[in-house]
Amino acid sequence: MLFKALPLFLTIGTALALMPLKPKIESDRSLVDFMLMSRGVGSSNPALNQYCFNRYLPILKDITDQYEADYGKCVDTYKAECEAIDAKYYEPRENFTATAKETCDALLKCDGNVHYVDAFDCFASTGSEYSKKLFTLSSDAGEYGGIVRELYRAADTVAEFCANYAERVYWENTDRTYAELQKCLNGDIVEPSSTPSTTITTTAETDATTV
Repeated sequence: MLFKALPLFLTIGTALALMPLKPKIESDRSLVDFMLMSRGVGSSNPALNQYCFNRYLPILKDITDQYEADYGKCVDTYKAECEAIDAKYYEPRENFTATAKETCDALLKCDGNVHYVDAFDCFASTGSEYSKKLFTLSSDAGEYGGIVRELYRAADTVAEFCANYAERVYWENTDRTYAELQKCLNGDIVEPSSTPSTTITTTAETDATTV
């Protein structure tokens, strides 16, 4: 019965792979690890063991579900921020693409001249004409690239903060619940601590806030 709960805790590893910056987890206290380390499991009081696990497994599941929900918000917010950045600078990128295509098409037309003199003259005049446009394109693209790079970096930073906060809350609640479970297995039955819900709001342009 106890091992049926294990898949509930394995889903965390899958969620971690979704973020651009993998959150750092310092320890891995799975249910199996706890059962191996626990002094109460396997004692001469199976009724107490069953009572304690029946009492605390739902709490551990709620903690995991809350973590996954909070982490999912981090992922969704990060994705939305990146999509908003791309949408904001979609038009300039398309304009640069059009200019590049126009330049290439104009130069390629020069190759259509049969006579070499006409072809070289065409390349010279066309290259001179579009060099000004390409210079402007290069300058503007460099500026836009710097802006977008900083926006992406800000989104990454907020996403990492969001994920780290969700993990910190998860481990604090998990450690406290495991401690209470151990007390229960030792015969010290107390009321389970309430697990505070967390709401994580993140944007790439404002500081992350928690409620």
